[in-house]
Amino acid sequence: MTTAFERRFLSTRISALWIGFAGLLLLMAFLAIDSGRLLRNVADISAATRRESRQRDTLLDQLSVDSYHSGTVVRDYLLDLDDARARSHKAELEQVHARIDQTLAAYASKGPESEKAGLKQLDDSIDSYWKSLAPSLQWSASTRRKRGEEFLRDVVIPRRAEIVELAKQVTALNERDLDLGEESLEALQAHFRRRVTIISIIALILGGILAGVIIRRVQRLEKEAEARYREAEEARGELGKLSNRLVTAQEEERRNLSRELHDEIGQAMSAMLVELGRLEASPPDNEARRERLASVRRMAEESVRMVRNKALLLRPSMLDDLGLIPALKWQAREVTRRTGLKVKMLADEIADDLLDSHRTCIYRVVQEALNNCAKHSRATLVRVVVRRDPDGLSASVQDDGVGFDPSQEKGLGLLGMEERVQRLGGEFCIDSQPGRGAVLSIHFPMREVA
Repeated sequence: MTTAFERRFLSTRISALWIGFAGLLLLMAFLAIDSGRLLRNVADISAATRRESRQRDTLLDQLSVDSYHSGTVVRDYLLDLDDARARSHKAELEQVHARIDQTLAAYASKGPESEKAGLKQLDDSIDSYWKSLAPSLQWSASTRRKRGEEFLRDVVIPRRAEIVELAKQVTALNERDLDLGEESLEALQAHFRRRVTIISIIALILGGILAGVIIRRVQRLEKEAEARYREAEEARGELGKLSNRLVTAQEEERRNLSRELHDEIGQAMSAMLVELGRLEASPPDNEARRERLASVRRMAEESVRMVRNKALLLRPSMLDDLGLIPALKWQAREVTRRTGLKVKMLADEIADDLLDSHRTCIYRVVQEALNNCAKHSRATLVRVVVRRDPDGLSASVQDDGVGFDPSQEKGLGLLGMEERVQRLGGEFCIDSQPGRGAVLSIHFPMREVA
């Protein structure tokens, strides 16, 4: 029977397993959520970095194209002697100037801090380039023809080359920033891999521990189930043997009862019939007839006594009329009268509130124990003690006989007593050793007997 402590301990272990499973599931859920979040962050950062880099590359390419275009327009302006076409080149140059300013402003709004210095240098160079071109835009056709080629060679081409070189430097800075962004992404990915690895290792360790605990628990349950199955098989075998022995004992009891009825009561009745026949044949008022009548009366009284004793042995009426203790005292007196074995009865005053099943069980156990003492123990003194306390009702039978080994010598009577007591929720115990007598004790908890 499982105790309250075992039930609490089992409940604690089951709760621990549930907590472990819940922790493992939460850890896996956290890993999935965190992995998804980090992957989204990496994808967003990578996409934003590449988008911004492409936009800056596009602006720098546009700046380089406009710088080359401006040099071409200035060349056409300086070498064209037609005033109308020169004005057209001048207007186009102003459009290129405005577009370059817009491109620089857009790049400045998108450029990182690491490119601010290079972008400032490029802006100053472009501003100086336009300032150097400003005087030539006021020249007449003769002045352009006289100084145009020299101005183009000494001012425009070197300044344009300087602008293009600065644009390349800014492009190199942009590429370096892109490389730094990729390195940052790689570091973030490495951090993500480390975190996933650590969480996976923790989940594996926790899962391994849970799996080990569950496997051990399952193996233990399998062993317990196998042990219970073997016990059930053994109990089934013992039950079959007990059933056979009970049938044998029942037949033996019936045979003994039939023999006693035939040998004792049947013979007495036959003798009574013979005497009655003689009385019918004898003359009235004869002394011999009176003696025969007295003999018949004595035989009738003896028959009644034997019938009463047999009935009391089967079910003493005083157990129902007077209670348990008087019935036990009568049983002790009968054993002493029949066998000569001295039986000492010690019993508390017990109120007549016992269940009939428990009262009968205690009486039968004491009766069987006294019969065993008389037949097998070769004892001279037997003590029968019945006690009732707040814990329940106890009864014991102790003899000073030869004793026996309960593990080796356990007959049908002892098995029947044990089965009877355990069926009613009581405890059955035999303490005996060869040469030291025996003590048979039973105990019923108060909740069972009241």
